[in-house]
Amino acid sequence: MSEIGPIGGGASASGVPRLRSTDPAAPGQRAEPRTTRRGVDRVEVSDLAQSLARLNQEPPVRQDLIDRVRAEIDAGTYDTPERVDGAVSRMLEEIDPNG
Repeated sequence: MSEIGPIGGGASASGVPRLRSTDPAAPGQRAEPRTTRRGVDRVEVSDLAQSLARLNQEPPVRQDLIDRVRAEIDAGTYDTPERVDGAVSRMLEEIDPNG
């Protein structure tokens, strides 16, 4: 199969791409430095995103409640028959709200 060079003269006869000068000044002259103006960056957060961020915040830790429940569990007074019955009733209600 024969080798066919690229169309449009983007490469030399050897197939190596030619380098094109990006310097607008004529050879031997210095180009003036280019300055770039940059705008001010801004971020806008929608009302929906702000609401979702508030919903995703963790509630504060109620250490007093944690300490009290741990103490009741350690003392064996946390699991009372009334609490167990209440927990079972709530679970059954979640499983079958019409039951």
